[in-house]
Amino acid sequence: MKALDERGSASIWAILVISGAFTVLLGLVVDGGNAINDRVAASRAAAQAARVGADALSSASVRNGEDGIDVGAAKTRAKSYLHDAEMTGSVRVAGDTVTVTVTGRSETRILAVIGIASFPIEVTESARGITEEDAP
Repeated sequence: MKALDERGSASIWAILVISGAFTVLLGLVVDGGNAINDRVAASRAAAQAARVGADALSSASVRNGEDGIDVGAAKTRAKSYLHDAEMTGSVRVAGDTVTVTVTGRSETRILAVIGIASFPIEVTESARGITEEDAP
């Protein structure tokens, strides 16, 4: 009985393993870089939306000589900024601090081939309203 010739079978497996590893590494570099960029953009949008919201001083508090944030206006302005930046998120106002949380997903291009369709993004930033107490 003649043994089967298996010459070259190891090289086929090596090519498959190496190409799979290359795809994963390329995906981590490209899609990971895009995810980092998307997180930085979300962080910037959240910080700016919080600043915009913190600038919404209550007219009643200004007339009283106090510096307070108009909660409704702060939420509206911050959400409007997020909408204009094409981001989604939530806004919280506590005292003179506005906190914005941006949520979303960073879609993958290369890692989608192996079943990873996206990376989650959730970034929270806060800003305080500038009050007379903060003035030098």
